Amino acid sequence: MLKSNRIIARTAIADLDLTSRVQLEAEVTDARSQAIDFQQFKQLDTSWTGFTAGRDWRRYVADFFGPLEGKTLLDVACGYSMTPVIFALAGARVHAIDVAPKTIATVQQFAEYKGVADRMQAHVGPAEQMPFESGTFDFVFGGAALHHLQLEPAAREIARVLKPGGKGAFQEPLGHNRLLEFARDYLPYKNKHPAKGTDRPLFIADVERFGNHFKTWSYRGFGLTAMAGKLLRLQRDSSLRHGLYRFDEYLFDTVPYIQRYARYSVICVTK
Repeated sequence: MLKSNRIIARTAIADLDLTSRVQLEAEVTDARSQAIDFQQFKQLDTSWTGFTAGRDWRRYVADFFGPLEGKTLLDVACGYSMTPVIFALAGARVHAIDVAPKTIATVQQFAEYKGVADRMQAHVGPAEQMPFESGTFDFVFGGAALHHLQLEPAAREIARVLKPGGKGAFQEPLGHNRLLEFARDYLPYKNKHPAKGTDRPLFIADVERFGNHFKTWSYRGFGLTAMAGKLLRLQRDSSLRHGLYRFDEYLFDTVPYIQRYARYSVICVTK
């Protein structure tokens, strides 16, 4: 019998208060991060070129942000992705915030290992209640972050801490593809998390509500036919995988509505 990897039912997530959400997410994220050998983090390609070359959505974010040198950037709900360190190495002054204390300590340790601890400050706390002054950041980034948060208060906080004219970019899973949602919850696949906390893939209505807190907003889908590359275990640099991504771009440009069935979206906002 198929068993879900969710700790809490989707229908119950919306009823959690902030304290309960933070506690559950901290436990789940810290358990994941502590299961990773620090040597694996040391092997990461932390160059900006290497990072942006690794995924189409990353190049999209890089193009939207532009140069990072000398900019102030917030990595919200950063988890153990180590993107705060990558941004710091690219020249930004970075603040990273997450509810998981052991994970944040690991990110800080990696910043020290990479020699950018002076340009990256780590904070433990929720994105719904951040300790930063209004108008602090040029950029806010979230890598699979928003769908873990209480979206409305998080949107207000992100809009508050952005400078006028500042930009936010958020890579998020979408929930319209029922087959994909079934696989996420029930089917085994490589690198699948053993336990899920409060994450709920976003719907376009959620994207719109989030975007309405900003002066401008847009979203772009990534990965539809390209998901076959994961099933076929194609190498990231294979010509067939690149061809599938190019075909997805054509589909999304031709019929934008189809983007909602993609694996991910990148939501871009300006204040």
